Amino acid sequence: MEKITNQVIARALKLNEDELLSKANVVGVGIGEKIRGGFSQGRLCLKIYVEKKLIAKKLTKAEFIPQEISCIETDVEEAGKIIAQSNTGRFRPAPGGVSLGHYQITAGTLGCLVKDKKSGKVLILSNNHVLANSNKAEKGDPILQPGPYDGGKKPKDLIGYLENWIEINFKKEANLVDAALARPKVSGDVRPEIMLIGSPQGLTKAKIGMPIQKSGRTTGYTTGKVKDISASVKVNYDNQTALFRGQILTTNMSQGGDSGSLVLDMKARAVGLLFAGSEQVTILNPINEVLRLLDVEILS
Repeated sequence: MEKITNQVIARALKLNEDELLSKANVVGVGIGEKIRGGFSQGRLCLKIYVEKKLIAKKLTKAEFIPQEISCIETDVEEAGKIIAQSNTGRFRPAPGGVSLGHYQITAGTLGCLVKDKKSGKVLILSNNHVLANSNKAEKGDPILQPGPYDGGKKPKDLIGYLENWIEINFKKEANLVDAALARPKVSGDVRPEIMLIGSPQGLTKAKIGMPIQKSGRTTGYTTGKVKDISASVKVNYDNQTALFRGQILTTNMSQGGDSGSLVLDMKARAVGLLFAGSEQVTILNPINEVLRLLDVEILS
């Protein structure tokens, strides 16, 4: 019998992902720890995240999740409905972790400062749905700090202009990141530190069980723990849904408006870009993918 390794589970995940995600109650799949009675069993399994956990007799045959899939143990976990997601005041210079947004949205979070690898420009990193209004914006659109929901108005609270973004695909094709960049109006209006954390100290890859921290517009400074590093999740954006693959799933450490927060380990090394969550979990884009696709590096 083949030894159950992370690679073996990953193969099973890839083979069964589409079928599992087609089930109405399933909001995500991934690889994580087997939990029984609230306690970790010390082994990895195929995780199926559902909006609401139901007793077996209330499930139809199509909705039922077997105890094993492709000879891999499964674990069904309630994650709630995952929704694209406040330090709400006006800050100059503005650090990471404070309210910010495209002039036509409510508000999200300023993640951190990055440097464009080609031009050397210093830019603001956050989510597409925070800076680019979920693909509806145009380059050069005004970005406000604080965001409009927190009283930000043009022109007095203008902090920058939309520079670049990764389109969110709302069709069948999976997404890797929800990310965008803004160009500061005045370089002195922003600073690289993240509120209550300090400057990022490089990068690191997420590991299951890793303690993490963030500072965000709504919930301020919070900590959490990585639960899954291979999650595929269906994320709701108002009346649209987008599939994201290869995401980091953590314990709940956010609420709406925290979208765009940079998530770091306890040594202040960047791990992911927070973009969605539910009452039970928070979802991050792996920071390496964000930086690769935008062709930028974090400014320390």
